[in-house]
Amino acid sequence: MSFEIIKALNIADKLTLAYIIFTTTLILVCRQNINHWEVLLPIHFALIAMVIGLAYARTGKIKGLSFISHWYPTLLFLFFFEEIGLTVHAIFPGWFDQVLIKADHALFGAHPTVWIEQFSNYWLNEYMQLVYMSYFLLTIGFGAYLWAKGRRSEFSVFIASTCASYYLCYVVFVLFPIESPHHTLGHLQQVELAGGPFTAFINLIEKHGRVHGGAFPSSHVAGSMAVLFSAYRFARRIGYWLTPLVLSICVATVYGRYHYAMDVFAGVLTAAIGCWIGVRLCTTVSPVPPIPYG
Repeated sequence: MSFEIIKALNIADKLTLAYIIFTTTLILVCRQNINHWEVLLPIHFALIAMVIGLAYARTGKIKGLSFISHWYPTLLFLFFFEEIGLTVHAIFPGWFDQVLIKADHALFGAHPTVWIEQFSNYWLNEYMQLVYMSYFLLTIGFGAYLWAKGRRSEFSVFIASTCASYYLCYVVFVLFPIESPHHTLGHLQQVELAGGPFTAFINLIEKHGRVHGGAFPSSHVAGSMAVLFSAYRFARRIGYWLTPLVLSICVATVYGRYHYAMDVFAGVLTAAIGCWIGVRLCTTVSPVPPIPYG
């Protein structure tokens, strides 16, 4: 790798390469515990080449790819999350849900996903499923706002912070495998979360695309909170408007039986750490502009 390409790697590139190298090493060392490891390995090598190639394109040597070279991590998040379904038991063969179940019950005196079902109704179900689906659009939307405003340095910090938040989640998924209340507490649920089109759509996605594992920390919460923390840093008014939505997403993860309350708390903490890492790393490259309040 030439010095020119190394210099072209931004913080998001380096974080992405670090995560790919981590997972590639995991697959190589623990391949006996990973289904389709022989398929995942060449994909990972191709991803490494892609990240380096996009960094090279960012130098202006390959026209037309500069835009993609800044945005590609938002697409990789989806692949990396789906991959967890294959790698979640690379190290530990079982699940650690009982730790979180006991912690939730000790803190609240009940199982939050079971307790909250008493408030279930058609419109609340629809709202909760709608906001649950919206979390990924927050990343795209806020990133697009910074990009459209020409605030490239803030955009870079935001993407780096988001990368750090998600990649931290993915690493913990493997080190601390959790199923989710959907699998462990379903026998205690007495109310079906019936609703309309949004509920039907999310049920369809969960039926055919649910990842078994990858619940702690909640990546829904981590991703949403990374947006919120970044909004308060770079566009305070937008942060005010996003707060009710992000808080609703936090509640929806428990209401929809996707996460324990502990997953939510861990997701907030992960986002805080991820944003700190993103700002800290980007600041070492170039100063982050003062916080605007517009």
